[in-house]
Amino acid sequence: MLRRYTWEKAKDKLQHYRRRSPEASPLYQIVYHSRDDLQFHWEARFQHHYGCLRDEVLKTLDEYLNCGILAHGAARVYCDGCKHSLLIAFSCKRRGVCPSCGAKRAVKFAEHIYSEVIEDVPHRHTVFTIPKRLRVFFKYDRKLNTILFRAAWGALLQVLGIDERELAAILTVQTAGEALNYHPHLHGLLADGYWKDGTFCRFTEVDVKAIEEAFAERVLAQLHKQELITDDDVAQILSQDHTGFGVWLGDPFHDKESEQFVARYIERAPLSLEKLSIQDDIVTYTTKDGAAHEFDAVEFLAALSCHIPKTYESITRSQGTTDDTPVDAEANALSSLLLPLKNQRATIAVSSVGAVGARA
Repeated sequence: MLRRYTWEKAKDKLQHYRRRSPEASPLYQIVYHSRDDLQFHWEARFQHHYGCLRDEVLKTLDEYLNCGILAHGAARVYCDGCKHSLLIAFSCKRRGVCPSCGAKRAVKFAEHIYSEVIEDVPHRHTVFTIPKRLRVFFKYDRKLNTILFRAAWGALLQVLGIDERELAAILTVQTAGEALNYHPHLHGLLADGYWKDGTFCRFTEVDVKAIEEAFAERVLAQLHKQELITDDDVAQILSQDHTGFGVWLGDPFHDKESEQFVARYIERAPLSLEKLSIQDDIVTYTTKDGAAHEFDAVEFLAALSCHIPKTYESITRSQGTTDDTPVDAEANALSSLLLPLKNQRATIAVSSVGAVGARA
């Protein structure tokens, strides 16, 4: 009895893996009970608003239902030192839905960016936004996100008056607003200066308003070139005091904690479980300001679907003077469930436990 008490007391002080219970979360219950209804009712209820139901949406929802469930496959971890072993369920590694995989990807992304990509210089957090009336084009054609990347990078070079080899930035497109509304915008990590003949020179002053105007002009020009908007649309938007375009540039920082925090933030998942609840078949998503946005379960999944990227879609891009190492989160966020055991000798054996997929 004493031995058991000692072990129970000591193990709480150790770093060790604790299996999560995704099946108990409100999100899992919504997907489990409403995934088929989403597919059945999509054409009648949602196609006019979100477009055709994409194959990757259903595949992502199906694989999320397998994520973290031992019955759908697991790895057995065995420690040669203490002879202890445990099972770790496979993860879905999908973007846009799974909060666990999204959080893990953001952490690995931040570690990679800090240790392998950015230089040891001050940086700033930057944000680029577009008007509501233009967002619909990006919702139906995700390839248009390239316009945002090019417009933001071009605006920075134009206003700062420097060569593209002298500036460095990492930009990520985020599609979710605070209430899961479709709101395509860019978050970025921007070096607070430029390289000239191998020497880093800090910015003395940055004209954010000029960057905003240049960004707006470039986005509008590209949408007009693709015949998505007319001359009258461009003139009307630019004639307004508040065009709906926005550029924000934070204060400089030069420390590991801030750089990794911003890197995690720009790669964050669209959904937060802390904001999600279900009561009497009503799904409630509560935003930071305390506003409660209510959906039925199928409507909620439809809103979430537009934040699921395509399988090989690149949502993060680096520009200018950074390390040559790619920054794509999907490629670099290696699956690492064994961090608590990284300093121990461990043998991993893949165990075929249960079926691989939840659905045919």
